[in-house]
Amino acid sequence: MIFWTSVEGRLAGGERLRVYLAAREGRIWRTAMDAEGHPCTQDEFLWHLGADRGVTRWPAGTGSGLLDAAAAQVEDYMLGFQLEFDLPLEFEGTPFQVDVWKALRRVPFGSSSTYGEIAEAVGRPAAMRAVGQANGRNHLCLIVPCHRVVTAGGKLGGFSGGISLKKALLAHETAILARRRERLEQEEGNQALLKLSLRT
Repeated sequence: MIFWTSVEGRLAGGERLRVYLAAREGRIWRTAMDAEGHPCTQDEFLWHLGADRGVTRWPAGTGSGLLDAAAAQVEDYMLGFQLEFDLPLEFEGTPFQVDVWKALRRVPFGSSSTYGEIAEAVGRPAAMRAVGQANGRNHLCLIVPCHRVVTAGGKLGGFSGGISLKKALLAHETAILARRRERLEQEEGNQALLKLSLRT
């Protein structure tokens, strides 16, 4: 049986984002994003899951289960608390595609990697185009961060969610890291002031 849920929130730049999540056999199996400029309705998501497979909405907020954990992690991503996802995933693809998707998971929050760097990481340095194709077939968007892959010249390249959503996700991660750095610098400054005041 396949269970699904959705999470809605806003990115750091104010963009609305709804993330659909589906689980099968104890693993996150599919995700999709609905955002301004790239609509994905609930009906479309369910159609892609295959209505004939016995798809059931997860009773959100029950506090248990994989989809509750996944929904909480996606909410925390939008709020800037979650920098990486820690969920069991079901990859469906060729061995090469799976290697690419696993390499994508190692691209840090707020960073980007090129198609060539991912090709190097999977031991196939000449396979940049195949990396791009695997990226386009990623069924676990956001959790497997294909939005962090750019061209060698730094251009955004393609993205199944649309370029505006890719820009918004990258800007969100950059803004979250900037806020974290600012808070850390503030805390360090406060600690230095406290130490100075204790000396006098």
